[in-house]
Amino acid sequence: MLSYLWGGSKKAEKPENNDPELAMREALDSYGEFATKIDGTLEYKDFLTFRAVIMRQAARMFTPKRLDLNKRKLEAFKEKN
Repeated sequence: MLSYLWGGSKKAEKPENNDPELAMREALDSYGEFATKIDGTLEYKDFLTFRAVIMRQAARMFTPKRLDLNKRKLEAFKEKN
């Protein structure tokens, strides 16, 4: 019932590329052209989309490093106690 209200079932999207940089490029290409104002800045909606894509892929790219740093930080905290 709820799927009917929100547009029915969706097609399965293709899987995201394993390389975050390539996935970012594909996502930005699939969005299309970004509208800019006369001074060269992005329109608000396009800026939000651009930022969301970049942040998503940056988070994916640095997750292993972040997890390693958190693990080392926890070990250092335990040693002080």
